[in-house]
Amino acid sequence: SSSFCQPSTLKTCQCDGLIPFSDKGKLTTTLMFQINNINTAVTTMEGHDKNNIVTIQREINNLRKKLQECEEAIASGAGLANLSMSPPVGDCNHGGILKVSDPVLVKLNWKGSDFKAGSWGKDFAVGTKTPDHYWVFPLNKDERTLESYRLYSSYKKLLIYSPVREYSLNIRNNPNCEDCGQGAGVIFFNGSFYYNCFDSRALCRADPFSMRISRENIEDQDPASFNNWFSYKGVKYQDIDLAGDEKGLWMVHVANGNMVIRKVNPDTLQLDTPWTTSQKKRNVSNAFMICGVLYATKRVNSTHEVIFYAFDTNSAKEHSLRIFLNKPLPTMQSLSYNPNDQKLYMYNDGYLVYYDVKFKPRVAKRAGPALAADSGLDIHDGKSQSLVVKSAQSAADKEDRSLGNRQQKTKTSKGEISAIHESRMM
Repeated sequence: SSSFCQPSTLKTCQCDGLIPFSDKGKLTTTLMFQINNINTAVTTMEGHDKNNIVTIQREINNLRKKLQECEEAIASGAGLANLSMSPPVGDCNHGGILKVSDPVLVKLNWKGSDFKAGSWGKDFAVGTKTPDHYWVFPLNKDERTLESYRLYSSYKKLLIYSPVREYSLNIRNNPNCEDCGQGAGVIFFNGSFYYNCFDSRALCRADPFSMRISRENIEDQDPASFNNWFSYKGVKYQDIDLAGDEKGLWMVHVANGNMVIRKVNPDTLQLDTPWTTSQKKRNVSNAFMICGVLYATKRVNSTHEVIFYAFDTNSAKEHSLRIFLNKPLPTMQSLSYNPNDQKLYMYNDGYLVYYDVKFKPRVAKRAGPALAADSGLDIHDGKSQSLVVKSAQSAADKEDRSLGNRQQKTKTSKGEISAIHESRMM
């Protein structure tokens, strides 16, 4: 009996009677059979042509409907779970963090398991002069004093404990260690270390090659914002935390208990205009910067942290989110983002750990309910929140003078959140 090939199976089906030949003597006979079978199949398909067209048209309509549903989901911010991007180095044309990979545990720090606190990573400046260098900076056993560090010329050298530099910040052998730092908020940025100077509210810069150390006092609204008065929850002496991202060098500290973000001039150590957020620092386990956006974390349990809060200095807006971090060991001592390789670097109870970061495509933003004003934020599933701006001018206004001064106030169910962005020239 004859059969015909349906449109959906034309690439794979065989028409009835097309039997391969193996005997060269039967070549002519076999070809005749094949031609006759093809003619029969074509005639049959012509008879069913109208039905085939209707079926194909129906399938096309279904595909168009599915495409429209996908486009609407993307436009509304939903359906992005499987859509991620890795923008070019230094590019901020994305919609923020989408997800973080599983942790990669590199190794134990060079001093050993007794040195639980510290920091590590690469050079965090975009276009750095030392792009391949890695550094490891364990705190002393008191989990306060930042004194000795190692600098590695490559990842391979890091793995085999072969540093290009190993120095102490206590270059004057002073028992008070005045040139040392305190806390694990240190960062390596464009060839220099930046950190909180020991036993002070000052910011220090150390060149590991010339061993020149400079310092600048910090003025803020809270006189007790150093010496472990306002560290991150669960760790010591991180009252001042340094960060580097696509937009430069940043400092995160405290004013009246709330987290404050400030841009730092890497050459002069002068501080730019502050953004005062609604987030209490004592409820935060750590923080990092990406494209001018502060991301804060909370401890969930001994195996997980969650990125739950973000403040965007580009718009003076804050929002909540929920992105989990799996950690090999219970305590996250430091966490920093590197814009050159788009990784998060964690110092985890003495071990060096990193994560890959994936970003959402940029989509149209939709307004959401306001955040509640309390000592911290509950975790909501990625709903955008508006921050109340009570200041006369924000840093975003500074970049676009034509917009003029802004003043916004939003009342929530628990009160009024105020984020003050003071205008002060560097």
